[in-house]
Amino acid sequence: MESPCEGAHNFRLVITRRNAMEILLLTQGSQWALPRVAIPPRKRVAEQLIAEARRGWGLEAHCLFVLRRSSDSQEGKGKCAVLESERHNDRSTAGTHWVPRVAAAGSLGVSEAQLVRESLEELDGYIRDETTGPFAKPGWLRELFRWTGEQVTPLGFRLTGGFRQLNASPAFSLIRLETEGGAVWFKATGEPNAHELQLTLALSQLFPGSVPRILGVHGRWNGWLSEDASGDLLAQITEFPAWARAAEALAELEIASIGKTAELLEAQAKDLRIPQLNRRIDPFLARMGELMAVQDKPTPAPLAASELQTLAEGLKEACALLEELALPDTLGHMDSNPGNIVAGSDRCVFLDWAEGCVAYPFLTIEYLREHLKRSRVQEPAAGERLMSAYLRPWESFFSPEHLRRAQAVSPLVAAFAYAVAGDSWRSPDLLENLQLAGYFRSLTRRMHRESVQVALRSERCLS
Repeated sequence: MESPCEGAHNFRLVITRRNAMEILLLTQGSQWALPRVAIPPRKRVAEQLIAEARRGWGLEAHCLFVLRRSSDSQEGKGKCAVLESERHNDRSTAGTHWVPRVAAAGSLGVSEAQLVRESLEELDGYIRDETTGPFAKPGWLRELFRWTGEQVTPLGFRLTGGFRQLNASPAFSLIRLETEGGAVWFKATGEPNAHELQLTLALSQLFPGSVPRILGVHGRWNGWLSEDASGDLLAQITEFPAWARAAEALAELEIASIGKTAELLEAQAKDLRIPQLNRRIDPFLARMGELMAVQDKPTPAPLAASELQTLAEGLKEACALLEELALPDTLGHMDSNPGNIVAGSDRCVFLDWAEGCVAYPFLTIEYLREHLKRSRVQEPAAGERLMSAYLRPWESFFSPEHLRRAQAVSPLVAAFAYAVAGDSWRSPDLLENLQLAGYFRSLTRRMHRESVQVALRSERCLS
């Protein structure tokens, strides 16, 4: 069911059932073909594939994986996804037929036959445990329902069988399971985010009012089951007061985390404390110098060596100021976007802690403020008012002058922390990765502009 949506991502589907012993094919005149769908850009692939399978062929299915290697996709004809039908004995709809896997490839044209062979080869690797990925194996969803039932039935929940799969990846899963009394969420992570389970469990113990309640842990899958937080995602809210409440709740969470540094680091929160940031300034900017030197586009102009040196000095001065202010180390969230915050009537809940860190205060709010600029919130001076809401809980700990000085350098340090929080800037292949190299050049230019603004504000204050 291909859509004419401009910029859509085209997928061929290998839909299996009966432990991958049968594959769904379409009739096209005297020919057989794989189902095809088009997914709008910036949509969750798994969720859209499932919806299209239901709409086009009346299938209740879930997604196993997107084929990793596809000669067809390299020819610009789209990608291939492997799905599993929930029902193993239903009759096929008009124009479709369930074909034994041994005959499927021989019924198709050359390129689609190759896709089927590659899909089944990869699928068999997961089945034989030669390739890590529990969520690429047929039957995993039935096992998840069985396990979830064991966790929630003693709590008074009863599963209805309804679900919403948001992620399709062999080692990652995010799925909403319906119960008669609401919903629960199952999430599992693999590398490089395997640590999220440990950190999430620690946060649920340390700050139970600020994260979803954990209902069960699936150790073999590195996953956990959590209660659905009541409220709406901040990303869906255009009224400014909800954003202000989220900013204030963030400050209160950070304040509650003071003195918990050892527990957070032991739970594998990223260490972005000021001394750690300071140590990364010179090696990071040396790497950025290499990227600037190989930029082949004249605009925007690459930063000169002198400008990178000025940025290095500005970053070191900003870090020195934050250390001088003796700000406490607190819990931070490097992915503090409005899709990770549930704003309820009585509390705000913060989700998805793979990018959780220990850092200075005022870091996380900078990311939320950046998202506010791009939101549909219509509010005069929204950024300043958001910061005021965030600062209110901190006024009991620091003088207005302390807060002003920390806030002045925070946009610069926050941008740098975002750049060095992961290891991709150290990658030996960075020079060959044009998209990633361009991203880091752009981020470094942003830091340079922030550094210039800090210097100008400082000069005005001195005047």
